[in-house]
Amino acid sequence: MPKPIFSTRSRIPAAKADKLLRCYAERLEPTETAKRTGLSLNTVYDQYSRIRWRLIEVGYYRDAALSKDEYGLSEEAKAMLRQRRGLEDGDIYAHAAEVIEWLEEWPAGTVLRQLRKIIELTGPLDKPLSLSEPQAVFVAAYVRYTRTKLIHERVVKVAESEKTPQPLAEKTADALRKHWRAYRRVEKQLWRYRRDQND
Repeated sequence: MPKPIFSTRSRIPAAKADKLLRCYAERLEPTETAKRTGLSLNTVYDQYSRIRWRLIEVGYYRDAALSKDEYGLSEEAKAMLRQRRGLEDGDIYAHAAEVIEWLEEWPAGTVLRQLRKIIELTGPLDKPLSLSEPQAVFVAAYVRYTRTKLIHERVVKVAESEKTPQPLAEKTADALRKHWRAYRRVEKQLWRYRRDQND
């Protein structure tokens, strides 16, 4: 799979960029990521911010909050937000979206593959998201498929640990197949659109 391109101007080597994304998928704090990647803490903060906003823009992060104490946030989420020092009002929404997602504890390997693909599909993170309508439809189809995949894998894991088949696992498998077919159908449409644009 292609390495993620964070910036058109960045001097971050592709290997370090991929390591940074791996750290993000593992929910590591910026200080730990800086140590592991050898990047400056400011660089890691900047890239984390760009990643979380891109994930919000494409709908991968779906829930958020406008304050650290917003009604409906779990106590754990509120505590995590309070630990993030220096958050201004304009930053809370994105950080809350990230915290809510991180509390889900999805498998880091699956998340990493999905994040790589999203960045590949949407372009460098230092540029505003700019997708044609066919591209936007394609990215939305991919996100629906990936979110369903996360849920299905969790349901299957629970079913296996309890050693009993669950009707829910069958339903999520059906949903996963449906979203996969939709994703591949839109992918073909995008390919035809690009071919026609180049003719």
